[in-house]
Amino acid sequence: VTIAESPIDENVLFVGSGDGLIHYTNDGGSNWQRSSVPNLPEYARIHHIIASRFDKQIAYVACHNYVGGDRSPYLYKTTDGGKSWYSINSNLPGEGCTYSIAEDHIEKNLLFVGTQFGVYFTTSGGDEWILFKNGIPPATVMDLDIQRRENDLVVSTFGRGVYILDEYTPLRYLSKETLRKVAEIFPIKDALMFIPANPFGFRGVGFQGASFYSAPNPEIGAVFTYYLKDEFKSLKEKRRDEEKEKQKNGEDIKYPSYEILLKEQEEPDAYLLFTITDEQGNVVRKIKTDPKNGVNRIVWNFRYNTFNPISLKPFDYSVPWNEPDRGYMVVPGNYNVSLSKFENGAFTELVAPIKFNCKPLNITSLPADDKIALDTFNKKVAELTRAITGADAYRKELVQKLSYLKIATFETANVPENTFNKVLTAELTLKELNRKLNGDGLRRRYEGASPSSIKDRVDLITAALWNTTAAPTTTFIKSYDDAASKFDDVLVFLKTIDNEIKQIEQILEKHGAPYTPGRFPEWKKN
Repeated sequence: VTIAESPIDENVLFVGSGDGLIHYTNDGGSNWQRSSVPNLPEYARIHHIIASRFDKQIAYVACHNYVGGDRSPYLYKTTDGGKSWYSINSNLPGEGCTYSIAEDHIEKNLLFVGTQFGVYFTTSGGDEWILFKNGIPPATVMDLDIQRRENDLVVSTFGRGVYILDEYTPLRYLSKETLRKVAEIFPIKDALMFIPANPFGFRGVGFQGASFYSAPNPEIGAVFTYYLKDEFKSLKEKRRDEEKEKQKNGEDIKYPSYEILLKEQEEPDAYLLFTITDEQGNVVRKIKTDPKNGVNRIVWNFRYNTFNPISLKPFDYSVPWNEPDRGYMVVPGNYNVSLSKFENGAFTELVAPIKFNCKPLNITSLPADDKIALDTFNKKVAELTRAITGADAYRKELVQKLSYLKIATFETANVPENTFNKVLTAELTLKELNRKLNGDGLRRRYEGASPSSIKDRVDLITAALWNTTAAPTTTFIKSYDDAASKFDDVLVFLKTIDNEIKQIEQILEKHGAPYTPGRFPEWKKN
């Protein structure tokens, strides 16, 4: 048995039973009337009834006849308080029992239905149903519920777990007019800024073991829900579509010419680009993603891009205490996001900038002057981080280069003997530079500690300040000043070593040494 009370009038009740009958009352249960439900099989199960939040005369019911060997959907609606019901199956698949139904609390025409093979939704009150495909299996959905404060749809399946569609409000704007557009960014909910906790000590479940279950939380950041009408097809895909069409029509298909194949091979991949700007129009972040048609989501984590050297290696998440490089958080305030596409080597704006608000989760917030000071300090630290990590990466490249230069001095017969000594001198100089930049590892190993290096002082700031929403402390400010004052000399020292190594390379090139990385080969025609 299922029962529903109207949220508008407590005297209006609807009851469904396992023998295919629906009854209703308008006087709190003193008198019950039997409803007329056309085309519902005898003894079908009335699985779920809900009463509308917008009109006490409206209710919805999900029925099924699974026990009778019938897998057809039976979804009904009444607009006269339960006297008569009519089908809203519309384009639901002919095979797939209907078990549950939910109505949005803001948009009366937005409905959800749980079926034998997944969840469907409609924005037209049941005229057309659309299947949810992303992140949920085609499992039997026995129950649906809406968390109204957060606008989340909670889905309970038979044997396949519980699924949550976070913040589904963009579906309220999915009208026919929207679907005709090339692309659209739906209204953006205020984004709450905070630093996530690690209750198990490290990322995820820490060291609780593989059998310890913990569902991951949604990504933290500003959520952009967008619609893209069509996929971007490459030249190759377009040609193949044309060939398939010709094949259907019985036409001859010519093998593509070399020029066509070359053009297809050299065509750059198409992508979507989200550009986030502040109120002054300064670009804060660019996010690249694949052009998937339909409704999709992307999250911006409130941060600038990382200022560390570019790496083509994917980050190793298997080590719990390792954290990927990331930039600092923006200050709370208003921002804009626009959407462009890159196709056929050119950028085209699809959606003009849309405003959204980033605000701190904490009730207390920094005063306006402190926000400006924090942002200014973070920019200074970011620029110093970019320069220091870049210098350290360049130092490593020079160290690697010297390994090749050593071999080249022996592989070339007529290279002057003192060239190898110059390589050794450069190697020792780089080690001295490394001690100034990264600290004395030998002293740390044998004496237990060594003075903080330039990189140590900057890492202290980025590891702490960039993982909090507080203002910079005096320690952070002093650490920055100390690192900045010492780094100029280190950078000059690095340039001097670089020039010395280039002179060694010139000697090797002059005497016909084999190629070494970073050395441009010279040749003169005899």
